[in-house]
Amino acid sequence: MIDVTVSFKRYSFLGLEFLTWLWWATEEDPEQIAKAAGEPAVLYVGNRIVLEKRQREDVERVTIKGDAAQMDEGVLALKKGAQVKDVNLVMEIGDQKWTFNLNGETMAFSTLKTPPTAPVRVVDEMEGAIIEKAALLEKPINVIHNIFKHFIKIRISEGWREELLKVRKWITEFQS
Repeated sequence: MIDVTVSFKRYSFLGLEFLTWLWWATEEDPEQIAKAAGEPAVLYVGNRIVLEKRQREDVERVTIKGDAAQMDEGVLALKKGAQVKDVNLVMEIGDQKWTFNLNGETMAFSTLKTPPTAPVRVVDEMEGAIIEKAALLEKPINVIHNIFKHFIKIRISEGWREELLKVRKWITEFQS
């Protein structure tokens, strides 16, 4: 059996590939994302993206922040071989909106903000409010899980080369 730390180090590239692919897919193939999500979800890059290129001991990192951030610098980093390490994502389902950060190395969520819930006016409503909030917290985790499963199926299939060519074409032809 492989030690957990060895396995983590060996396969951590998958999360970086996933987030890079996810950025492409949200821009170029949102229908694939909605279908894979198992929900009528719209997913897009929010106000922060961190890209990283590692070469032996050297690490180049580019962070793009801001609501009106231009992604030119991020795509330039992709052209130089960087991958998405961390991204702020926005997920919309109907009139509900979630925002969260997703880390590529650990696939950990952070700063998860759910749609607003109704205020609790009486103690008897507390249990229902907690259940509603828990369901809202679970929704983006399930959506990302489903999309990641879809990505892994593509990644280990014969179709990966074709998908990778589409991503590379998007990177080389990117227009802001």
